[in-house]
Amino acid sequence: MKLLAMLLALGAERLFSPYRDSANRREVWAFLQRLLPAPGFWQAGWMPPLLVLLPTLAVLLIQREIHNEFFKLPFQALLLFLCLGPRDLADDVQKLRAARAAGDSETVLRLSGTLQMGPEPDADHRSLLGALFIQSHERLFGTLWWFLAAGPAGAVLYRLASRLPVLIADTDSPAGRSAAQLHAVLAWVPVRLTAVLFALAGSMDDAIADWRQLGPHPDWKRQTWNVLATVASAALDWEDGGGPVVASSLDAALAEVLRMQQRALLILLALAALFTAGIWIA
Repeated sequence: MKLLAMLLALGAERLFSPYRDSANRREVWAFLQRLLPAPGFWQAGWMPPLLVLLPTLAVLLIQREIHNEFFKLPFQALLLFLCLGPRDLADDVQKLRAARAAGDSETVLRLSGTLQMGPEPDADHRSLLGALFIQSHERLFGTLWWFLAAGPAGAVLYRLASRLPVLIADTDSPAGRSAAQLHAVLAWVPVRLTAVLFALAGSMDDAIADWRQLGPHPDWKRQTWNVLATVASAALDWEDGGGPVVASSLDAALAEVLRMQQRALLILLALAALFTAGIWIA
């Protein structure tokens, strides 16, 4: 059931991705703040866990009440679709490549800024390509891992937790620190699973070698994103004859990132299919 729901949600996400706008989430956030004009609530450290857990529990209760398979599948697919994105990474990357080819520096700057929003590794690991792999996790893989683990409630849980740190303007406020902490906790395992997917989808030897070189970091939250940015970027190398070959240009590297995402997604779907088959056999 989960595999079929994933396929339906991914198909819908690919179909409707060009029409989804990340600005919508900020409009909803502004509406919620107008609905409850209490600055103390929106700055409180307990606000992010509350806003994440209440909708998650509501979805979990609804999920448990749906026993008819005819209704369960569309419910799961719809919730997962709403939790993906807001846009397919390929759409933004293709727009970036087109803008670079056309010499549209303004669009290049805007899209590059958009693609580098969200959680960041430390300065030694930060790059556009590393940011793309992090965006791939945040828009796609993180939600899929939680969906596989806990169904629609898991997808809602991670979607909300991953978006709140971006929506809270004051990152140094108790709410901002709490949101970042919650996101990092929920991302810790999925990020490393996604890093493994990208290693399998690219040059595993290079990915493992760079992963082993990552030492301890004083900030465990940044270390999580360091792992993904480092391992996935290292996996961009591929073997050709006697040695590693790196994409000859940024445009070629961007195209390879998208191909790696597709391969990683196919690997995840194959794992989900094996898991589903195992349940049926058991």
